[in-house]
Amino acid sequence: MIKLLVENILAHPREFNWSVQGLGQMRCYLAPQVRLHVWDRALLVPGVSAIHTHPWDFKSTIIAGRMVNRRFLVSKTAGTEYNRVRIACGENAHVVGEAEVVHLIEQNLEQYFENGFYFQKAEEIHVSLPEDGTVTIVERQPKTDTEHADIYWRGHGAWVDAKPRPATGDEVRAVTLRALETWF
Repeated sequence: MIKLLVENILAHPREFNWSVQGLGQMRCYLAPQVRLHVWDRALLVPGVSAIHTHPWDFKSTIIAGRMVNRRFLVSKTAGTEYNRVRIACGENAHVVGEAEVVHLIEQNLEQYFENGFYFQKAEEIHVSLPEDGTVTIVERQPKTDTEHADIYWRGHGAWVDAKPRPATGDEVRAVTLRALETWF
């Protein structure tokens, strides 16, 4: 039933207010704490790192497609070196404070398919690795601090901004059509 409702949204995307989040997804709000995400690598900001935390706990339900999620643990000495910086989230995203080096240990890949779901705590470090066209519904549960998250990246460069922006008409058409043709 929910897949049919989502298919209808994707078939009539101009009836919704879409934004692009530079980590490779286009999204619209279905309710204040519920978002529909359509994932597509064409939306990735060049050089961005998608390893991050959130200002809220959430449940992600895979409506169509396949989602791979990887969580990371911070270690004092083991693991791979990453830069970490705190950011203020949203349309006015910006760095808060100085970047620091931390060690992260990759956890096992988690795979989720249509009708599957997973829960993520706000403070859990993770990266989402969906197949193009994957559609998810994210139900958010805000924490006390609803404005800040941590971003992690490797190398010597600076943080690359992936803040949300309005989706163009061409992006909306291309991304929703690709999702419909791939999974529906």
